Amino acid sequence: MKIDFRTKIFLTNVIGIVAIEGSLGRRYYYLGILIAIFPYLLALFDRKWSLLIKGLLYTSVAVLGEGLLLNLSQNFFTMILNLYVGIIIRVLPGFMMGYYALVTTKMSDLVYSLQKISLPIFLIIPVSVMFRFFYSIKEDYKKINEAMYMHGLIMKNFFKDPGKILEYKFVPLLMITSQTADDVAISAMTRGMRVDGERSSISDASLKLQDYVLMIFGIFIIILFIRVKIC
Repeated sequence: MKIDFRTKIFLTNVIGIVAIEGSLGRRYYYLGILIAIFPYLLALFDRKWSLLIKGLLYTSVAVLGEGLLLNLSQNFFTMILNLYVGIIIRVLPGFMMGYYALVTTKMSDLVYSLQKISLPIFLIIPVSVMFRFFYSIKEDYKKINEAMYMHGLIMKNFFKDPGKILEYKFVPLLMITSQTADDVAISAMTRGMRVDGERSSISDASLKLQDYVLMIFGIFIIILFIRVKIC
């Protein structure tokens, strides 16, 4: 089941703001937990099992830790636990929602969705080029690590020869970064992305039933959030 990028962006803003502000979670405890795990539940749509399991595990520990904090005296351990709970329940949901939106969206769908919400083309072009750039760098970095592993240059042996490991990791990466920036820019031009012209798309992205359901949920959260702030 596919979720449209517009829905993901909308939910990223809603979840991020509501989670980090925290008043809704304090008023409605279980709704606050739902908001904290919401990005991981959406991973079910794309079968991102690793993201789902890790997210639920970390959030469960944070919820248990939050309960323990009520009965523990203030010390260094409770300070660290309080920091962990705050990051997992308040800060992380918005970031993970944005991460989910990016890793589960094809570039063609992203560009098409941005065009559908009437974002200016002079903003769409740098956004699409930027995401292509980071994706290419990520793939190149993975290949560099694989090549280093074949030669025994792994982080476990870092202190044996740190200079060599840093050289073989970062020098190729810096060289590839420069070349990738040129390649991505050329790719954008080849695909017909320009400010002064219309661009067709093969993307079939559209708002479906699940998108409307999720948007209604997001609007419901906004209404509750406003009600809590006013009352």
